[in-house]
Amino acid sequence: MLSNAVRFLMVSAAASFVALGAAPADACSLLSSGALDFIAAGTPSGAGAVFLTGVQKEEFWFDPDPIVDAVNDSAKMSSYWGSTSPTSEKYYTEFTKPLAIVSLISNISNVAAGDVLVINKTVAVPGGPQTAYGGHTVIITGPAQQLTTALNPKYTNTIQWALPIADSTSSVHGCDAIWRDSRWTNTCSDFVAGPGTGYMRIYTDSSGVPVGHTWSVTSGGTYFPITSTTVAQRPFVIGRLNSCPLP
Repeated sequence: MLSNAVRFLMVSAAASFVALGAAPADACSLLSSGALDFIAAGTPSGAGAVFLTGVQKEEFWFDPDPIVDAVNDSAKMSSYWGSTSPTSEKYYTEFTKPLAIVSLISNISNVAAGDVLVINKTVAVPGGPQTAYGGHTVIITGPAQQLTTALNPKYTNTIQWALPIADSTSSVHGCDAIWRDSRWTNTCSDFVAGPGTGYMRIYTDSSGVPVGHTWSVTSGGTYFPITSTTVAQRPFVIGRLNSCPLP
């Protein structure tokens, strides 16, 4: 495993390169490898947004002096995200601002390791369920894989994809042996909350534009549309940081 100092130098070199033009698909792949290192090291973490924050701190602004490191982390998070500890709702807001420090990915074919998926808090529909949900954030660890056989629920004119992710959660991303969550061993009852890897299911239209998701690649999982007039929405976006580390 690379030391944080070595990773910092590598990321800095990548930042110098991407500043010359549009970021290639793997410009922020160290955000993905950093997430996997974070998990392998057994680093404790809160929910998804806290996980993304922790990985950024380790990958982008590490300093061997713990006092300097803490000061740098707080200053950078506040500068770039407007908070020292953003929630998923806050990340979603920042991702979708004009002139944001991320570029939104509008087609599933362009998704790559190091991209970030952020689910906003529940958007209630008048007369519909008012279930509270604070949102969630995951780091994508690779390209989406199209399901050769669609699973329930099925919707006309949609394509289903398995998206590999890293996050921190108390809700298992399914118990399927193929699309496996790393936090369970023999059965779902063995699930251990915290950082780990898994898969989410993304629905797209026929051209690859995301239209909804389920929490896992599991038949019968609850489907949440990005937009709807009849059920509560859980809008999400996929974004790529414009440079890594942030400029």
